[in-house]
Amino acid sequence: MKTSESYKALQTRVLEDEKEGLAKLEGVSKRTYVHSATFTHPTTEPESLPCKYILVVTLEMKTAEAEEDMNRWYDEEHMDLLSKIPGWKQGRRYKLVESNQRGTMADKPVSQYLAIHEFTNSGFASTPEFKHATSTEWRERVMKNADRHARVFELKNKF
Repeated sequence: MKTSESYKALQTRVLEDEKEGLAKLEGVSKRTYVHSATFTHPTTEPESLPCKYILVVTLEMKTAEAEEDMNRWYDEEHMDLLSKIPGWKQGRRYKLVESNQRGTMADKPVSQYLAIHEFTNSGFASTPEFKHATSTEWRERVMKNADRHARVFELKNKF
């Protein structure tokens, strides 16, 4: 990954001030994920992305069997249920290919899976559709074998 042309192009765009700032940080965690799937609601127009509200979920599965079950669940059930949530526009999945951590981040866990879901409204998590999508029997089985973390972000500026 570090040898790809797009990665090299990103490196050359880093300003000297950014390099100095990074060097002063007590801990740094750099992760490279490869895109594995995108699910887009049929009514989503490209110009509506990115959405204002972003749900970021990371998962670390405890066994290879649990990992297989999680991937099937996402593909066969979860994304379909998420697409029924009012305001859900798109979900993308990624798998970790490389990580590099130093300083205070050196011993922190790094999640193998990353999902990014985009919503037009902030109240998506309180809808009956969201509650259903996050409370099925299959989801409960998957989560018993996972370390999961989730955060919601609000987009302030579009460039």
